[in-house]
Amino acid sequence: LNHFVGSASTSPLLKRLTFIDTPGVLSGEKQRLNRTYDFGQVAKWFADRSDLILLLFDAHKLDISDEFKHVIDVIRHHNDDKIRCVLNKADCVTREQLVRVYGSLMWSMGKIFDSPEVVRVYTGSYWNGNLINNDFEKMFTKDEKLLVRELIDLPRCAAERKVNQMVNRIRLVKVHICILGTIRNMTPRFFGKKRSREQILAEMDVI
Repeated sequence: LNHFVGSASTSPLLKRLTFIDTPGVLSGEKQRLNRTYDFGQVAKWFADRSDLILLLFDAHKLDISDEFKHVIDVIRHHNDDKIRCVLNKADCVTREQLVRVYGSLMWSMGKIFDSPEVVRVYTGSYWNGNLINNDFEKMFTKDEKLLVRELIDLPRCAAERKVNQMVNRIRLVKVHICILGTIRNMTPRFFGKKRSREQILAEMDVI
């Protein structure tokens, strides 16, 4: 916490949101050894308590290091539906380069997540300056509006997700109760309990 810094802003968006900017991922082994904490577990702690996770990539230097892959593998457990990718500084490359970079990012994410479902990617140049290459200006503007809209809707969507999670947990509890009730009815009251339990455990898939 020696380097932990907070910042306040008057943006209306921040009335209902709090952004956590984690440290950047290091690519060199010597740099990673200088860390005095488990970066992956720290990122996991924040990810489990967040409603949306944004993975930032630079279009002009797309490099998914081994540490970055490890962090994604750590945080994605129970958090797949909260992860989005942001391809930033997309105006720093040409049209042909952007197409290749976008395809490379989608291919890399597909390998990491090992899923046919594609992670949502927002492409643009997220700063207040003018675009260097404006070939995809309309797409950048559209993606920026979609990202802001998702952030605005986040409190409502987070509440719906929590309700759905609670419903799923209630269903699991009901299933466990039914299984325990069935096992209890199948278990003799007096003799042969041990042998009966072994048989029940062996046929648990059928039950």
